[in-house]
Amino acid sequence: MRTTLYAIVLLLLSAAAPAQDQIRTITVNGTGSSSVAPDRARVQMSIVASSPSVSAAQQAAAEVTAKVLEVTDKLGIKRDQVDTTGSSVRPDYRWNREREEQELRGYVAERQMWIDVRDLEKLGELIEGAVAAGVNQVSPPQLDSGKRREAYREALDAAAKDARANAAQLAGSLGANLGDVLQITTASQPSPPMPMMRLAMEDSVGVAPAETYNAANLNFDATITVVFELVD
Repeated sequence: MRTTLYAIVLLLLSAAAPAQDQIRTITVNGTGSSSVAPDRARVQMSIVASSPSVSAAQQAAAEVTAKVLEVTDKLGIKRDQVDTTGSSVRPDYRWNREREEQELRGYVAERQMWIDVRDLEKLGELIEGAVAAGVNQVSPPQLDSGKRREAYREALDAAAKDARANAAQLAGSLGANLGDVLQITTASQPSPPMPMMRLAMEDSVGVAPAETYNAANLNFDATITVVFELVD
């Protein structure tokens, strides 16, 4: 009988132990941001040429590509910063209403170029020179910075301070104190390179087109969730 009662007491004590050792916590979010000036850009260009024959279309696209390379050489952009390997050829059809059938008009050759610009002072001259050389389309340059990770870490630091301030405010309002950090999670990652839009200055007198390109700062945001222990 005594053995049975002893076992019952042990079971009751073991069941009560987790409730006594339960840790009180508070979970908060924190946000932060930082900015940095871009110092590089990646530019994508398209050259499209059409002709009755495949070889003529390819030759026309190749000639424009060569002219763009002359522009990059003049600006001091190294060849290892220029990728001209993107190439395709497709037939060009139109609908013949009289015959009610597709009619081959010729062929379209397309060249894709990617240029890494590591001096943004050259960006405007590059784009204007490429368009003058015969480039059909220039996508908005993708701005980036060699300090993007440092800028993102600054945003994380600001988010951590914001989370602690939020937790301290809530804990103080409830008559508790903050203890150790038990868990940290982040839902954000460094932002990808941002597209740059052209700054129009059409009404400015005596301003060269190449001078109308302005690169704004890159902004980085961070959001974290932190679990703090609450102590008396």
